[in-house]
Amino acid sequence: MDRDDLYKIVSHSNLTTSQTDQLLNGHIYQQKKDWQKFLNLAFITLGLGFTVAGIVFFFAYNWDDLPKFVKLGLTELLLIATTVIALMPKFPSLIRNMVLTGAAMLVGVLFAVFGQIYQTGANAYDFFLAWTLFVVLWVVVFNFAPLWLLFLTLVNTTFVLYTAGSKRLG
Repeated sequence: MDRDDLYKIVSHSNLTTSQTDQLLNGHIYQQKKDWQKFLNLAFITLGLGFTVAGIVFFFAYNWDDLPKFVKLGLTELLLIATTVIALMPKFPSLIRNMVLTGAAMLVGVLFAVFGQIYQTGANAYDFFLAWTLFVVLWVVVFNFAPLWLLFLTLVNTTFVLYTAGSKRLG
């Protein structure tokens, strides 16, 4: 039900103005707590996204200056730290799930750093397939919508890259 439906019902019924206001406030207009919840989620999501993007840009900017061990060590340390935070029960479940989503993105960063250091010769399809397989357990166990979105994006990207590669070969 949206606002137009409510106005149609009100115009063809015997509802009073106070009843109409009560319906609008109860079912159409967002309350202060709804806005606070939305902003809380939005800021957590933006913070997580900017943090992961900052990590990626840190490696991109400092690539030539960092030794191989530091590149891999920092990435692994960040991945382990975020995973440990995601498993700590003292944090609210929303925060833990968001941090785990960040950890799932860091798995991709780790694979990218490893692939750049050792020039594995893997196709892009192999990269996304490995990333997808390494996060599937987290996705199934934690059952968190943004984590599912990341997983489905990885599955789709893997499929598209695989089919594009097989068309070139065939």
